[in-house]
Amino acid sequence: MARFILVLVLLIPNLTLSQLEEELSSNGYFVKMNKTLNLRLDLDNDVRTFELESSEFEGIDKNYSIEPNTRLRMAVAFNYRFFSLKVGFSPQFLAGKDDDLKGKTKIFRLSLNLFLKDWLQHFDFNQVKGYYVRGLDGPISGLPQNGPPYIILPDLKSLSITGTTSYRFNESYSFKAVINQNEIQIKSAGSFIPSLYYGYFEISNKATFQDTKSFFTVLNAGYYHTFVLHKNWYSNLGLSPGLGIEFNKLVTRIDANENYISRQNNMVVNINTQIGIGYNSKRFYGGTALLGSATHREDNSIIQFDNVRGYFKIFVGYRFNAPASFEKGMDWIEDKNPFKKK
Repeated sequence: MARFILVLVLLIPNLTLSQLEEELSSNGYFVKMNKTLNLRLDLDNDVRTFELESSEFEGIDKNYSIEPNTRLRMAVAFNYRFFSLKVGFSPQFLAGKDDDLKGKTKIFRLSLNLFLKDWLQHFDFNQVKGYYVRGLDGPISGLPQNGPPYIILPDLKSLSITGTTSYRFNESYSFKAVINQNEIQIKSAGSFIPSLYYGYFEISNKATFQDTKSFFTVLNAGYYHTFVLHKNWYSNLGLSPGLGIEFNKLVTRIDANENYISRQNNMVVNINTQIGIGYNSKRFYGGTALLGSATHREDNSIIQFDNVRGYFKIFVGYRFNAPASFEKGMDWIEDKNPFKKK
């Protein structure tokens, strides 16, 4: 992966320090960097853990946590105008040094953002393979026993495919300045932003007797604000409560020809928070953010994620002069955009 990133950087044309072209928004609240292609490197620890209840069919009443052997994830993002693509992975140098005790964890994430005037559409594919079990006082039927202190599940895989559709009410607030840095907020502004979060989540492992699948949708009503502190420095805050529903399915494999299936629907109440600070110049930008999430589910939910959690994000990036081929192609696409302001 490191070689792939290096090749992409070397192949980017027009890596000059000539004057960048910029365009001021109609209301003068932010600068549009439509002539630049920016490359960003992210580091975060947003790798989920979760808890499972052992099968009621087996007559066992135990809870145990399933955790990856790394909480750090890197990502490379390519951003241009209304388009943002990010690839996340777990490099070897961030992996834990105790693979013999907890096993190896592999992470892959692919994210896409599309900005259409006041709309933001986000898609995310996230896969984590390789976990270990924490919190078991004794063995559970169907789980391999590797000896103390941890049970290693090298084939356990979590898969999530999600989407978020968001709308901003205040055109003075720049989505892009916070999310993909294709704009620079030069005056403080905020906006009420409702969003619909939806997707599919799956936990599977052929070596054990249980698979879990979940469909969910959550409606959030949030407010986000960017404070321009001094010249290129800014801070952003966000608060977004939500209400939704989950449709859970637990499949217990009894034998090769028979499965025991239990279903459960849960109401979900959550609140998301965000606070960050960053630097955003014409060429270079960077920043950090702390994000939090608190979720309430029914006590008898099949899956109990880490219901209160916080994680950090650090990012640095650089803007290059976009090649002419990019500009012509994006100009043509934007001309066809039905959301474009007339």
